[in-house]
Amino acid sequence: MQNGYLVMEKNNMKLNGKLTQALPKGTFIRTIGDVRQKTIFSDSHSISNNPTNKKQSLALIKGDLISYQADNSFILHGGKTKELVDFQVLATAKKSLCITILLKGKLDFGYDDLNFLYDAIEQPRAVIVSLLRSVSFRRTLYKDNQVTKLNLILPHEWIAQRILSDDNFSQLVNQHLAHFELQVNQEIVLLTRDIIKCSAPTSVIEQLKLESLTQKLLIEVFVQLNDATSVVNQFKANENKGETLTYDPVLDKLVSYIESNLDQEMSVSHLARYSAMSISSLQHKFKSSLGISVLSYIRRRRLNIAKQQLESGLLTISEAAYNAGYRHPSNFTSAFKKVFGIPPQDLILKVDQA
Repeated sequence: MQNGYLVMEKNNMKLNGKLTQALPKGTFIRTIGDVRQKTIFSDSHSISNNPTNKKQSLALIKGDLISYQADNSFILHGGKTKELVDFQVLATAKKSLCITILLKGKLDFGYDDLNFLYDAIEQPRAVIVSLLRSVSFRRTLYKDNQVTKLNLILPHEWIAQRILSDDNFSQLVNQHLAHFELQVNQEIVLLTRDIIKCSAPTSVIEQLKLESLTQKLLIEVFVQLNDATSVVNQFKANENKGETLTYDPVLDKLVSYIESNLDQEMSVSHLARYSAMSISSLQHKFKSSLGISVLSYIRRRRLNIAKQQLESGLLTISEAAYNAGYRHPSNFTSAFKKVFGIPPQDLILKVDQA
């Protein structure tokens, strides 16, 4: 079994209070193994103490890895694994509702500027995060960290069919980066363990059992969400305070196209033609849905990616500026400071001093 996806690695990071430097840099990882036992490798990365500077293969994670998708319903990831190396994965998370349940080990992950650091030594941890558009995803691996977790990803098409009232569930899924921390009760623990045990079905009966267990877990999660009295206080405040935004699903295809082509030049007229809209209609829908113009959205996403790359020590400021579409680093510095409140030089300084 084999599949691949893009990742990048952080050059400097803290582990148990100590700074780990000169980590290898990865650009591609693959999964190899049988139905249950698998190992995730990073290919195309360099080792700093390797005099030949040749690309080598690096094993990242091994164990019982889950990868299951039910048609038009949900995706399961996770399992019982051991992290083999200090490593940071950067990727793109698409529009979805993400439920993460950690039963054992440490989990350090985030979406754009929303970060979570969970340790299940005292008790299991779990969180629901709503993504109304694509974001940068980060997860840090720690050598010898043994993790038992489940990621349950729900596409928004599935969610939209089930929003029937203005309850806590609908409030959460209609806010970008809204998140709610679950109380992991015994029922959630048992269901999560059972799902992990039978996450590699080999027959129709086993598939039905897995999907039935997942549905039961979703019921437990959403009952808790809707029963919570203070749930609204846990939601992330809207990025555009004082402005009510209503996301238009018609933009889904266009946003996915933009995310896939951030390294290309994209004019408003080209995007309007692609989405079969007039320029004015496109601008109006983007403004009312996301609170910013089309070009502002593209600039913000490129700057977010540049920020991740600078924090990871992957690029210089000049390289990050070029990748973000700026011909002059000074213009990049001005735009970066306007969005994040600090110039990129200060960000690099903070990383070096961490």
